[in-house]
Amino acid sequence: MTHVPPPSSFEPSHTSEAFVHEHNPMRAYLLVFAALGVLLIITVLATLLPTSEPWSFLIALFIAVIKAVLVILFFMHVKDASRVTWLFCGCSFIWLIIMFALTFGDYVTRVKVGGASAPAQAEHSPVGQVIEGH
Repeated sequence: MTHVPPPSSFEPSHTSEAFVHEHNPMRAYLLVFAALGVLLIITVLATLLPTSEPWSFLIALFIAVIKAVLVILFFMHVKDASRVTWLFCGCSFIWLIIMFALTFGDYVTRVKVGGASAPAQAEHSPVGQVIEGH
């Protein structure tokens, strides 16, 4: 008796078809690598800009998102993946945005006492006032 595999195993998957249709993947990898290098240099140069605190952080975050998208699309092969993979990647970014919003919401609501020591800042913070009973 000979074993005949099921007909579905003869059909290529969507992911393998994407790799077959790519004519020169090394060129694409090198271009993305060069773009990541340029974005790295731009990130370093952005730290030298005379901007105030929220803007310097937002510039660095914007550049980091561009680099992350390049890595996800090309090196993780999401560009040629199925719609389910796109859905999961999109949900991951939505979750990341939610986490950043919650973190920054906490950060911007904190009381900042300029030039004060840690105990003085704890005394003026809302949590410190609750703990101290003021």
